[in-house]
Amino acid sequence: MKPTSLQGIANKAASDQAYRFRNLFGLLTVEFLLWCWRFVNLRAASGVDREDARSDQENLRGNIERLVAAVRGGWYRAKLVLRRYIPKPNGKLRPLGIPATADKLLQSGVSKILEAIYEADFLDGSDGYRPGVGALDAVKALSAALRSGRYHYLVEADIRAFFDRIDHDKLIE
Repeated sequence: MKPTSLQGIANKAASDQAYRFRNLFGLLTVEFLLWCWRFVNLRAASGVDREDARSDQENLRGNIERLVAAVRGGWYRAKLVLRRYIPKPNGKLRPLGIPATADKLLQSGVSKILEAIYEADFLDGSDGYRPGVGALDAVKALSAALRSGRYHYLVEADIRAFFDRIDHDKLIE
């Protein structure tokens, strides 16, 4: 069940689009992060600290209490991301970044807070990076639209290695 704090944020975001949320760090409480723990993959690879989620679970409340104290105290720093490369079918390698478990937990918490705020702004047909919908939903909607006969062409584009080739100075600018 979603915490009432998230439901309150979602309701406020839906009812007042001009509202500016403040002190979102205050939502990162021990109880909230204990709730977020359910979204951490316990079988995922460990990060640079070599601590996996199962070992963190042994003293979960204590670990989360220390994490919340570090965040609130201002001394929390995310660990470096462990870089691994996964082979692709074409023989090339795809880089994969693996954060530490504590960072994954905080990312999950921040993600849930931002979802509560921004979900009200998305259109019903927006299927990417949203809870409960994904690429397969977009494909189903596209297939239905094509079957309706309203559209006669479909164009697919893939810009190969886009972020490797883009002028990063212009992108930052």
